[in-house]
Amino acid sequence: MHTSPGALLVAAATIGAIVAFRMYSRRRRNAALAAQWHSLQQQRTAGNGHLLQVTQVYQRARRGSKAVITWCDTGLRQDAWFWNWHVPPGAYLLVNATSGYGPHSRNPHVLYVHPTDVQSWVPAQAARAAQRRAA
Repeated sequence: MHTSPGALLVAAATIGAIVAFRMYSRRRRNAALAAQWHSLQQQRTAGNGHLLQVTQVYQRARRGSKAVITWCDTGLRQDAWFWNWHVPPGAYLLVNATSGYGPHSRNPHVLYVHPTDVQSWVPAQAARAAQRRAA
């Protein structure tokens, strides 16, 4: 079986085009994520909430998610309940929420986050994309 040089050339050009398209798409996606991160930081600087990161989601229920969050300003960890939202692990959120008693865990310091308490959020990849673009 003999492959013609023309067929090899077409195959190489196709592979090159796919690689170039993927690199272009990744750059565009990273630029968009970095822009989301910078927008979140501008809102934070303007005093539009407190920044936290979802460290771990340990239960998903019909009416929301139970998670462990880390406050970005202090590094303190806290249990949280996100009403009507299956929050993605690693996400950064700018919130105005309140803590209260968690009857299921008997924890007096559960952060209750309603959808209206979330001013803005970005996926975990946004912070990394902004770091890569700054370097």
